[in-house]
Amino acid sequence: MTIPDQERIADQQPLAIRESRVGRTLLARVIRRVPPEGWAMLAVAGAVVIANLLYVVGVFDANPLGPRSGLLSAMTPGPAPGVPTLDLNDGFISQAVSHRAMLDWLHLQVPWWNPYEATGTPLAGEMASATFFPPTLFTLLSGGQLYERMLLELLAGLSTFLLLRRLSVNRMVAVAAAIAFELNGSFAWFAHAPINPIAFLPLLLLGLESCYSASLDRRRGGWWLVAVAGALSVYAGFPETAYIDTLLAAGWVMWRGGCLGRRRLRPFVAKVAAGAIVGTLLAAPLLLALVNYLGNADLGIHGGVVGSLSIPPRGLSMLVMPYVFGPIFAYNDPAGVASDLWKSVGGYLSASLVLFALLGLWSRRRRGLKLILLGWVVLSIARIYDEPHLLGQVLGVLPEMSRVAFYRYAFPSLELAVVILAALGLDDVVSQSRSRGRVAFAAALTLVLVVVAIYGAIPLDHQLGSGHSLYARVSAIWAVSLVAIGAAASLVRRSTRRTLLTTLLVTVDAIALFIVPQLSVPRVKLDLAPVAYLQRHLGDQRFFTMGPIRPNYGTYFGLAELDATDLPLPSSFAHYVNGRLDPYTDPLVFVGNNYSGRPSTAPSTQDELLANLANFRDAGVAYVLTPPGQTLPEGPSGFQRVFRSPSTWIYHLAGAAPYFSASNPSCAVSPRGREYVQLSCPSPTLLLRRETDFAGWSAEIDGHPRDVRQADGLFQVVNVPAGLHRVTFSYVPPGENWGLAVFIAACGWLIGSAVI
Repeated sequence: MTIPDQERIADQQPLAIRESRVGRTLLARVIRRVPPEGWAMLAVAGAVVIANLLYVVGVFDANPLGPRSGLLSAMTPGPAPGVPTLDLNDGFISQAVSHRAMLDWLHLQVPWWNPYEATGTPLAGEMASATFFPPTLFTLLSGGQLYERMLLELLAGLSTFLLLRRLSVNRMVAVAAAIAFELNGSFAWFAHAPINPIAFLPLLLLGLESCYSASLDRRRGGWWLVAVAGALSVYAGFPETAYIDTLLAAGWVMWRGGCLGRRRLRPFVAKVAAGAIVGTLLAAPLLLALVNYLGNADLGIHGGVVGSLSIPPRGLSMLVMPYVFGPIFAYNDPAGVASDLWKSVGGYLSASLVLFALLGLWSRRRRGLKLILLGWVVLSIARIYDEPHLLGQVLGVLPEMSRVAFYRYAFPSLELAVVILAALGLDDVVSQSRSRGRVAFAAALTLVLVVVAIYGAIPLDHQLGSGHSLYARVSAIWAVSLVAIGAAASLVRRSTRRTLLTTLLVTVDAIALFIVPQLSVPRVKLDLAPVAYLQRHLGDQRFFTMGPIRPNYGTYFGLAELDATDLPLPSSFAHYVNGRLDPYTDPLVFVGNNYSGRPSTAPSTQDELLANLANFRDAGVAYVLTPPGQTLPEGPSGFQRVFRSPSTWIYHLAGAAPYFSASNPSCAVSPRGREYVQLSCPSPTLLLRRETDFAGWSAEIDGHPRDVRQADGLFQVVNVPAGLHRVTFSYVPPGENWGLAVFIAACGWLIGSAVI
């Protein structure tokens, strides 16, 4: 290096040092300007990203399109056995149907009706597709459901954090508890509509705290958050979860009401009532659509049987050791007990939360709140597991509880109650060193619960596959270790270390349990050639599948599919299925294969297809899809194979009825889509439209209203006079004009109150 070069470098070094110092100064200023609460909320958000990082960076694909649609040309199992979610409706409903609803909004059309499922079904009134729920817009994106779930997890965490801070809980403790709730068992195990309302339970409780504070300070308002959280809980699309969450909120109202004197109790009740009323009015359009649908729908066991169901007591082992029987649906016994357990559960707790929740019960503060939360925990567990029986029936006397699958969808409220108790316990631990006796007693009691869970799992453990034993041992070691470490951390003398260790323990426990199902995600290769073929050839007719393009993925791709799996479904379609198409299938799971709960002695679905071929034709079925190798009898008047791919064989069915037809064969029928047809007839005729007749459908002939009647027990028919006419059809649930007016009035009430 020459001397001039050395001098030039020497001249540059002070400038670089100065720039580095300036950068550090700016960073320090930014850090100082962000308040501690802001950093805490960033930590809550960061935990969501960390817990979903395997999805975010592309190690695993959270998109259910491949595994659920049946359009696979190749699949590689994930590192762990089992499946990543408890319910297939993350694909069949939350992806397929919700995606269609968002496409309707994108085309400036209110998604009241779905013409691509069965012979047409109400869309908004079905609820689970969450058609009016803003986060559902993410389903327009490939893999957008992941970002929707992450948003809901973040909302749940931030709401829990703000709620706990309102209760004066230590900041770091509130962060750990918020992370525990945003990564709770229901979020970990579900990926469809039941998780949508979870985020609004802590938000609703925060709204009740605002009502309480406003009443205490003799201020106006304070109730708007109750209205918004309540309305969003309904729009989230799963009324069972929302209803159960409301019961916990009612207990919270009782506690806060008891904290007020008589003079301030009345304003508090008035604020809560105003929030509840405005929230209901805000949700009026969707509630009216739901009520209209339920009055004409097949609800299956939700018609009154589901409320009496419960999880067998052996399922209690999974409450504190979620993977004691392995990953989701990974292992099963000859009697199918493990599979039945997975079909029933809806979430879990963890050993660390149980330990600190027990310590929370002994904290000196918030005694009324602790009693309410403890009561909810006891009643919920008793009803979920029906043990003891009499205590489990206490909640069963509430209105409509016979229609609610409490055993499956009460877990979010149970998890939040335990999280809040654990936050109170942690807050007590970090604020002052707990006595060794209380910590030892809580740890011993938690260990007893863990040991009982291990002992209760042993009979089923022996019947599961050999690969399961590793998960059972790791689950037991993990639970015992967490209790021991948590007890030891609670006794650390230095407050900062005690706070860091205990909160870190809860955080790590939540993240670790949340990640386990992600290891079961398979790698798939999609085969979309069958979709492209049908999009070119199907037109306005329907296809029936016995495998590929599973229900309701015809809806996803904009292809009319006779199969359907949904709850509810129009009762007329359910009767048509059992009376005309397949008497051995469950019409709510009309999926075109032999795994739809049909008796083992019943004819196969293919046998029923061939036996009732005329009725399938009459429903407009022009194509039938089978897995590769499954043949159908070919002939000039029957099937003709027209397409083959690695996932699908497609057969054309000759003689399928058109979507529109006239009783007078001399009529010229010119369809212009599914809701508009041009008809030219020399004499009056009946126009048959092969779409489900349902309350809310109307027709116009050249702009003049005409009655729509039912034909053949399912379809629509309209009287059309002679001549050239334009006939249009439209669907709006009855009373929606009033629903819109009520919604606008509620918005005005909400905004006006805020301004005042």
